[in-house]
Amino acid sequence: MPDEPRLGAEFALSIFKVNGQMLAAGEQLARPAGLTVAWWQVLGAVLRRPLNAAGIAREMGITRQAVQRVANRLIDDGLLEASPNPAHKRSPLLSPTPVGRSAVQQIAPQQADFATRLVEAFGHKRFQQLVDDLAAISEVLDDVQP
Repeated sequence: MPDEPRLGAEFALSIFKVNGQMLAAGEQLARPAGLTVAWWQVLGAVLRRPLNAAGIAREMGITRQAVQRVANRLIDDGLLEASPNPAHKRSPLLSPTPVGRSAVQQIAPQQADFATRLVEAFGHKRFQQLVDDLAAISEVLDDVQP
């Protein structure tokens, strides 16, 4: 059992490093479209359906306050719009404007190329297993909080 704390620390540091690498890659992909990773993250969360700030935060694993700051900026810049939420009067539903949707679509070709190269580097089957493992880790982390 004494090995668990060391292994857990190695896991955390590995995840932190991968997160930093993915954020750096995301910034490179988003920059030509005039977006940041945070903006892309919020816009991406509402491409399929409108969500309130709390819903975006849950989907993206970030705080509601962080989402709200980004959403306010995106609304001011005309990339995101707020509409009444029948389920919660003080928490509007957020959705991309045509300009916001277009900005995300500008990223799509480069993101698709990056994703293809990443999957090919591992092989499809192994990469799918990695994705499944990350989803399982996320579920466990929801249950095993400090």
